[in-house]
Amino acid sequence: MEWDFDRVIDRRSSDSIKWGRFRDRDVLPLWVADMDFAVAEPIQEAIEARARHGVFGYAAVPQSLLDAAQEWLARRWDWDVSKSHFVALPAVIPGANFAVRALASRGPVHLTWPQPLYHPLAQVAENQALPATPFPLDSSGQWDLASLDRAIASGANTLLLSNPHNPIGSRFDEAACRALAARIQRHRLWVISDDIHGDILLEKGARHRPLAKLCPEISERVITLISPGKAFNLAGLPFALAVVPCTEMRRQLKSTLRGNVPAGNVVAMAAAEAAYRYGEPWLEAMLDYLRGNLALLEQRIAGMEGITLVRPDATYLAWLDCRGKGWDKPGRVLESFGLGLSDGSEFSAPSGFARLNFGCPRATLEAALERLDHAVASG
Repeated sequence: MEWDFDRVIDRRSSDSIKWGRFRDRDVLPLWVADMDFAVAEPIQEAIEARARHGVFGYAAVPQSLLDAAQEWLARRWDWDVSKSHFVALPAVIPGANFAVRALASRGPVHLTWPQPLYHPLAQVAENQALPATPFPLDSSGQWDLASLDRAIASGANTLLLSNPHNPIGSRFDEAACRALAARIQRHRLWVISDDIHGDILLEKGARHRPLAKLCPEISERVITLISPGKAFNLAGLPFALAVVPCTEMRRQLKSTLRGNVPAGNVVAMAAAEAAYRYGEPWLEAMLDYLRGNLALLEQRIAGMEGITLVRPDATYLAWLDCRGKGWDKPGRVLESFGLGLSDGSEFSAPSGFARLNFGCPRATLEAALERLDHAVASG
């Protein structure tokens, strides 16, 4: 089946947060992690079929959705997960907050995470009024384990991860994961891992490596958050699952959720099941399109003096090193040239970085690169 990822869909007059930020201004928005592609037809058909049912009462998570998620993880991630380990969540970031709250009900929690990091995940510490000691990623986008050791020595006992990493787009190599697992085991750390980008791998044939699967010896100390939201462009229909192998932690998380989250969103659950059950061909075609966009990015940015692309292994997010231009806040500079990116400061990155979302039609990306080229040429 053919999908037209080149089709430009006008979102400017819709309810889009992405496009609404610069409403009535000539600014191309390539900031928030929200693609400009229409969803796969089977997902739209499932949404329409559920709407035709006509009744939208309180709903439990269908077993068929859990079956589809379990089969997806086994097929795509080579990860055999018991359905009894699933805990339904309204979305990944609320899930991270509730997981931390569940841990805090058992004892003191001191958070740590690698910086830069997707800011709503880093904000969990502030949301839950908990102490935090972040540590830096190294220059290659891998963990700086010596800095993590210092955070642990300062009292950190709970690690927040984004895997694959947002905003840099790196995948953590197996040796680094095993070194991390040794520390988790030695210091009895808990891990909350946001794996929402695990299906967006830019190397053809690559499989995501969830930490709990790669290092089974620590699986009972890892809460893995998954969702079809990013890979299938369902951010506006949020639904997520936590994979929680530890029986006691699973019970505590369910207790923490009770009374604090609504019953399942019937439309979101229909969309999620359709994505897992029927969305794979669309996903493979979309990934090929993203690879083409990334190739264009690499080619064009290679000729821009002072800008370096930190090539992502995963996600549709490109991390741009603009320090060679001397731009303290690249997001602010580029906005003045009609390009709306996320400034690296949003992720607690050092000065001079920006994140560009290339999950868009190629014509949109080409127009954005023209504006980036103009900004670079203008000094």
